Formats: sequence, C-alpha cells, structure tokens
Amino acid sequence: MHSLRMAFLVPAIADFAIGCLAIYRMIGVADDSLVPRGQFAGVAICWGVLLLVGLARPVERAWILRPTALVIACIGAAFVMGFMAGTVEAGRLAFVLVVCSALIWLCWAGWRQASQCVAAQNARDHDRP
Repeated sequence: MHSLRMAFLVPAIADFAIGCLAIYRMIGVADDSLVPRGQFAGVAICWGVLLLVGLARPVERAWILRPTALVIACIGAAFVMGFMAGTVEAGRLAFVLVVCSALIWLCWAGWRQASQCVAAQNARDHDRP
C-alpha cells in the first residue's frame, strides 16, 4: 500500500513544483506567452490537488493514475519536439525524460497494485457464504 500512496504523492509534488516554477518564470513577463503559462500553472496545481485528494482513498481513486501517466508522457513528448526544433538542450531533455519515465513507471505500478488489491478483495467477498 506504501507504493500506491507514493504513486499519488510524488506526481503531486512534481505538479506543484512545475506550477510554482511556471508562476515564478512569469514574474515580470508581459508578452503573449503570459496567458498560456498561467493556464499551464493552474492546470498543474489543480492536477496536484486532485492527486492529493486521491491519497485519502487510493484504491478507489487509482483510476486517476492512468490519465496522470498520459499527461506526463505528453509533457515528455513536448520536450522531445522542443529538442527536435532546437529550443531544448540535450542535457535538459535527458533529465526530463528520466524524470518522466520514473513518474510514468510509478503511476503504472500504483495502478497495478490498486488493481491487485481490488481483485483480492473481490475474491474474498466471493468466497464468503
């Protein structure tokens, strides 16, 4: 059950960090990127709150880990596209891909553990007279 809770907590911390960094980088910026950056920060922080809500009942709310992994994969893909366009350095891309891979694996492992818990509980309920 510990790794299932970590599957919610670690991506939530990452979301809060990404949201706060996006807000920090907006200080003093007055160009056309201000609104999309603000929206990105808002979504990241809200997704982190959603994951923290899932901590209360992780087995019942494990479904949120699948779209979380998808969002993380999309962020990694955006960095790959940025690298191909020449706006992201190779070192930063490598770091982001390692972090994204670890978070995706953690989400997958948490979802799998929750599925096993549900299957075991269903088997126990089915065996009762």
